[in-house]
Amino acid sequence: MSIFTNHLDLYIKDSNYHNFTIEDIGFQSPYDTTEMHRHSFYQIIILEQGSALHIVDFEKYEMQSPCVSVVFPQQVHKLELSNDAKGYIIMFDETIFCSEILANELKEYNVDLHRKINFVGLGGDASEMNNILEVVRQIKMLQGSLNEIRKMQIKFLTKIIILKIIDSASGNELSMVKNRNLDIYIHFRELVDKEFAKSRKVEHYCDILGISAKKLNSICRECGGKTSLVIIHERLTLEIKKIFMFEDISLKEIAFQLNFDSQSALNKYIFSKFECTPSQLKELVVNNYQSKK
Repeated sequence: MSIFTNHLDLYIKDSNYHNFTIEDIGFQSPYDTTEMHRHSFYQIIILEQGSALHIVDFEKYEMQSPCVSVVFPQQVHKLELSNDAKGYIIMFDETIFCSEILANELKEYNVDLHRKINFVGLGGDASEMNNILEVVRQIKMLQGSLNEIRKMQIKFLTKIIILKIIDSASGNELSMVKNRNLDIYIHFRELVDKEFAKSRKVEHYCDILGISAKKLNSICRECGGKTSLVIIHERLTLEIKKIFMFEDISLKEIAFQLNFDSQSALNKYIFSKFECTPSQLKELVVNNYQSKK
């Protein structure tokens, strides 16, 4: 059974706003942030002062202020803050920032977006952080006396913060990929996220996209720097790690859930990717990412 999935209602203090909350870093969280967990909502961590170790989907980020981090729904993460850490944590659901904005109007920024904004260092220039903090102050002021109009203002201001973060992460590296190729690449990544357990064959995705494997590989290299098969396998291996961290099910059940022909086939896949047995991988995942306390 899945564990450690937190929901936004754990954090909401004001019953008048069910979709959004903002807290100072160091607030009394209803769970231990230094343990690996996941939640069903978005989270923006704004580190104005101090440092933190942030692990997101098993990637380690040594955060030094000023910096920001966006955690997407269902990403696994843990956060260990320094004693002098100062800043804010903003939490909200899909109704506040609709991902359709990125899928449509801002698709050129949407390539590997999770990786790009899981951590964004703002460098020595304080202006970017100050701009974000100014928006945060506006939100906190509005939150003090809510009505429907102010809720709408908070919604737009939260979008502004995310767009500022995306802008900072992108810098001057706007994608020069032709729109058609970018559309195909984004569609492919969406398909992989939905169907990686159903099929790991490149041909399956090519049939849906209506292009050849050679063309898909070319687009994936151009847009993401990886082959289509590597992208599929990366998504699958991430899911295996998540299952080992959060699920208490047998290898036979995992093999069935991820559409392997047999438990033996799952074992061989894990060895090919990690050079260890499933039990060794589970021990590695749990020991490396659990709290050191």
